[in-house]
Amino acid sequence: MVWRGLEALKVYWIVVVIGIVVVGMLLYMSSQNKVVSKLESDVATTEELIVEAEATRSGLMVEFNAKEHQAKIKERTVSAKEIGREMIEVDDALTAFYKTNKPLPTDKKEKDSLFKALEKAKEKNILLTGAKEADHIKTWQLNPEWTLTLESVVTYQDTDRIPVVFSMTTKAGKVAGLIHAVYDVNKHMLTNINRYYTTDGLQDEIDVGGV
Repeated sequence: MVWRGLEALKVYWIVVVIGIVVVGMLLYMSSQNKVVSKLESDVATTEELIVEAEATRSGLMVEFNAKEHQAKIKERTVSAKEIGREMIEVDDALTAFYKTNKPLPTDKKEKDSLFKALEKAKEKNILLTGAKEADHIKTWQLNPEWTLTLESVVTYQDTDRIPVVFSMTTKAGKVAGLIHAVYDVNKHMLTNINRYYTTDGLQDEIDVGGV
């Protein structure tokens, strides 16, 4: 009986040991599977980084075109200088005609040339400001001896509306007034035009028109 009891105990411990070994192997295999999965993930990430690095290297190998780069920047950069120059020419021409005490020239060629220049200025005024026929006589400058200057020289990028300011000075160099407007880049027009005159400017106004 004792012998049989020892045999049973021996079998029991063999089963226990085998069970422990199996559990250990299962835990080890589970741990190894996690390691393998991590390694596979790392390999995939590394491969992606290699592809990106190759693409970047290929891009760096392309010769940098400075002129093309500058052209792209210039396309995105807008300035009010051009419309400012055009508007000054228009207002100078209209002021010279409507704000003067001088009589019209008697020579037909000179008179025809004067009216031709006037019509050209009026057409341009319509394009730049949307002026109506009755608006042309309402020149910004109140005296043909004034100087109209664009003060807004800042350039802007990626915008379609730019605030602009013009200043007016008398022949004596005194501040005659300011013109505030908004430059619509897409339409190439000045909108929201507001005029402000100083006391010196109003005192230097020409009262008699040229027609």
